[in-house]
Amino acid sequence: MIGGKALKIIHSDSLIQLCMAYWGKADDKYPGNPKWHPLPYHCLDVAAVAAIWMDKSPALQQNFSAAYGESWSQKLRAWILFFVALHDLGKADLRFQLKAIAVAVVAWRDIIKGVDHEISQQEISTFDHGHAGMAWAAREYKAWLATTDADHSVWSHWGSWLAAVTGHHGDFPKPYFEGLADIEADEALIDRDRIARHGLVTALEALFLQPVGLTLQDLPPVCSLPARALLAGFCASCDWLGSNIDEFDYRTPDVALEDYLRERLAQIESRRMLSRYGLLASVHDYAGLMALLANDEAPRGVQTQIDILPSVPGLTLIEAPTGSGKTEAALAYAWRLLAAGVADSIVFALPTQATANAMFDRVEAFAAKLYGQANVVLAHGKRDFNTGFQQLVERGQRRTRQGDIEASVQCAAWLASSRKRVFLGQVGVCTVDQVLLSVLPVRHKFVRGFGLNKSVLIVDEVHAYDAYMYGLLGEVLKNQQACGGSAVLLSATLTTLLRDKLLAAWSSHAVHEADTPYPALWHATGGATVPLTVAYEHRPPRREVDKECLRLAAAYPDEGLQARIVAAAKVGALVAVVVNLVDDAQRLARALRERVRECPEVEVDLFHARYRFTDRQDKEVAALTHYGRQASRTAGRILVATQVVEQSLDLDFDWLITQICPVDLLFQRLGRLHRHQREHRPPGFETPRCTVLTVERDDYGVFELIYGNARVLWRTDELLSGQGSLVFPEAYRDYLEQVYQHDDWPNEPERIACDFTKFSSEQLRREKDALQLTSMTVASFRDEDGRITSLTRDGEMSLAVLLLTADGCLVDGRRINAISEHELAEALNLDTVPAPASWTKLLHHCSMETEGPFAGVRQLVVSETAPGVWQTLDKRFAYSQDFGLEKIQAGKPPPE
Repeated sequence: MIGGKALKIIHSDSLIQLCMAYWGKADDKYPGNPKWHPLPYHCLDVAAVAAIWMDKSPALQQNFSAAYGESWSQKLRAWILFFVALHDLGKADLRFQLKAIAVAVVAWRDIIKGVDHEISQQEISTFDHGHAGMAWAAREYKAWLATTDADHSVWSHWGSWLAAVTGHHGDFPKPYFEGLADIEADEALIDRDRIARHGLVTALEALFLQPVGLTLQDLPPVCSLPARALLAGFCASCDWLGSNIDEFDYRTPDVALEDYLRERLAQIESRRMLSRYGLLASVHDYAGLMALLANDEAPRGVQTQIDILPSVPGLTLIEAPTGSGKTEAALAYAWRLLAAGVADSIVFALPTQATANAMFDRVEAFAAKLYGQANVVLAHGKRDFNTGFQQLVERGQRRTRQGDIEASVQCAAWLASSRKRVFLGQVGVCTVDQVLLSVLPVRHKFVRGFGLNKSVLIVDEVHAYDAYMYGLLGEVLKNQQACGGSAVLLSATLTTLLRDKLLAAWSSHAVHEADTPYPALWHATGGATVPLTVAYEHRPPRREVDKECLRLAAAYPDEGLQARIVAAAKVGALVAVVVNLVDDAQRLARALRERVRECPEVEVDLFHARYRFTDRQDKEVAALTHYGRQASRTAGRILVATQVVEQSLDLDFDWLITQICPVDLLFQRLGRLHRHQREHRPPGFETPRCTVLTVERDDYGVFELIYGNARVLWRTDELLSGQGSLVFPEAYRDYLEQVYQHDDWPNEPERIACDFTKFSSEQLRREKDALQLTSMTVASFRDEDGRITSLTRDGEMSLAVLLLTADGCLVDGRRINAISEHELAEALNLDTVPAPASWTKLLHHCSMETEGPFAGVRQLVVSETAPGVWQTLDKRFAYSQDFGLEKIQAGKPPPE
């Protein structure tokens, strides 16, 4: 009862007239009249975006066909549009309508005006229309469809479709919803809501289903879990654009729905809306791999096989040496797939932020050839928004009556986070973590998944992960296959075991493994997969690398080796010293700088992962400038680095010194030794030479903690200690298969064998943990939570540290509270320093919030003690743009 007065629905009103009195969007500050937009109109705005997007994208049609297991047809299109239009069903509820009481008064007139509705403000403000839409549908669908559905067979079809579209605010709702308590209101009002929902469903049936010969009594296609995720991501993306008031103005409810829909479709077409917002772009005809090469280059190695691969969805593995053009081969094949309408976009994933940043310029140049004008997005770094993206972000800053659940607000939050916007551009470059989050229990994970499904996913350095990450990557690949997507995986050092695991994720298996050629390409579409081999004349040239092994305490360069390093630089050599620990890198760089103090012509550089990202970018640019392909090479120079240089950076050293590491990673490091053909090398360095530093006994200590597998370290050590040089490309297969073979070696120490047994069990556990995590709901994890990235990696650099001054400024001088909301995510991204998990106790005193943009980030208070140098008040930590974040050892002077 409301005010003791029973209300009656006027039965002469049509269902749709009643539904038109419900608002879908409302804003007191809307620049014009009316101040509200009818719910059916908004539903059609979103459906119109979906219709044009699907009609313009053969790739999307293919994605939906694969996901739903049937050929693309007008009927499948109709079902998709019907359910997308139902995404805001839950707004036809009094509690949602009362979020804008002034609008409800205008729309419902005598029914609400002056009446005490007796519903608490808390119940109104916390009402979740997404979950309510699913719950109301579960209660009312039998009446809509005129069915008893005694065995729930009808709901088994409808339920997944409805979960997908009503979950457009971040997660998949259940058919039961605790928040859907009975309304303490007059039965007439409750009945009004029910009739309005039925009216909306009936109207959408007439608009979308009946024109292609369908009715509500027909069953929609089976909606599998991958199909549900694809539809959810698509629906959310359409809702984000369909909620943009710059494009979809508010209207009075005086236009027939059919006419309104026709008008909106024409408007989206004429304004080229999807292109302007960077969601679609015309692809130039494939111009051949030569278009991606320099004028004096010709296709080589695996590049010569790219045009032989079929232009169909599948998993492609490219195995080839470092520096042999795998990236250009992958991009050329992606171009072929896009030109054939198999995909709409490209997501390029790399192991680290540094490698992603290094790849961006190459991919940006490629995108110009592919699209002419494209929406190219880097997940990390100072890159401008696409103009359309920026407009969506700016519009999303306005808060309407819907509050934070407004689609435009959620869109703005998504696009303002540089880590996530890569999935809605034509070409996105990101770390593999962002890809793995598409299968983890975080909000809006299905938008990531949708972005991947419509893309060619390229994963570089695919050997560089652990069992936990491979468990997640396997799920990503399964989803790509299920939704008709494509993936290209690149590696110089792929083991048979890993290749089999990756192919199995695509329901495929390799044949002819006994004598697998190298290099090789594998194209899997399910079932048996035979490698494509490279013709003899195009195989990599024979390359011989002289090696020496030095057994030193903690595998750390001693006085004699440090003197040799400096002497090499004095004669003009570019020397790289790669160590496994940041602390060792910082210590060694200081020691070598002391040695070259009297040699101003020799510079010692430092590069590792423990920098603010903005400083790390500068370090990376400096490394490429001084050691890259176009470096001047007029004087010797020394680079002390960690594993950051072993992947995706085009560096060229005359001499490489490296601490012991697994053989596949060693070969990656060797890919930076004499990487390019040069007429002149410094005297004594005319041939490639690698010095491996290993431990004095078979106790690998902290290196075992880093790499986890003592047996791989010991076997690598044994092979490198033998006579002779390393000969490539034969060594790729020979060494990798020996080191990673399952059977024990005859001379393998018992401790090493026992450690491997423990390691294997732990790997299985981690892989199971990853798979278990993918099946969880999103309830425990928020998409903006800074802790979620740690879910993608099992440990390393899992702490995020933000350097702040006592007065609330970043170290670049910007005051945190003066940074605009949509710029804050990027600012934090650029100013956060990764730190090892082992520092957890050392950083326990740091403030760390649990919600909002600072969630999961440890705030380390510092003060500037010299230009470019900051220290904590207790003198335990220091940060400099040169050395990065470091612990200050007791009794040692702080860094200058």
